[in-house]
Amino acid sequence: MKKILFIVALTMSISAFSQNEEVMKKLKEAGITGEILSSNLKDSDAEYFYDVKITTVNSSETKVEECKFDPTKEIGKRWILKSVNGGSPSKKDLKNFDKAHNTKQPNINGKVDENSWKIEKDDTDYLLVSFKYDKTSLPKKYAFLGDCKGLAHFNKKTKSLEKAEFVNERPVKIKIFNVTKLDMSVKYFYNKDAQTYMVKEEDLDMQVKLLGQLVDINEKSEFSNYKKK
Repeated sequence: MKKILFIVALTMSISAFSQNEEVMKKLKEAGITGEILSSNLKDSDAEYFYDVKITTVNSSETKVEECKFDPTKEIGKRWILKSVNGGSPSKKDLKNFDKAHNTKQPNINGKVDENSWKIEKDDTDYLLVSFKYDKTSLPKKYAFLGDCKGLAHFNKKTKSLEKAEFVNERPVKIKIFNVTKLDMSVKYFYNKDAQTYMVKEEDLDMQVKLLGQLVDINEKSEFSNYKKK
């Protein structure tokens, strides 16, 4: 399957967050500041090199792609496929990978609908906040996220954003696929030196309709070796 880059998963601005006093109050009570939501990796202005291992599994095959991201290259050429299942990628592999990853559109991050914030859970350990993207802010490549509900998990003990989850509220279109069910989890870690959150792992489960049949696809992306350019 063609890889969809989900680094755009959690673009939250402080200004949007401040629109919801209840959410901001809960964050403050938990010792979590709004600044942690204002930074995010994106292709157009990323400052870090990193490696990604993408494992795609369906009912008939498993494909492992090793790739890297080079922020010094021009937009549209920053994603580089190094190998497929341990071997050199074919011309078809390179073409499909380039089409799926190398966006030529700057500013790929979407804007969260400031009216969508909602406290879903608030206990001694976690604060869970749901949100939705403003559909008009999303580029075509990520339009499907406008039909998904996001859920941010804040760990009160570590005072950090731990992960974000997304589920679709209606069938969505991803590339050529008609996706009836989408369940995605994005895990983060905080880089103290850079003072920003970075993606550690993305795990995507999809139920795709192909030739009248429902096919389950899992795609796991593991990010590593972050280095500043």
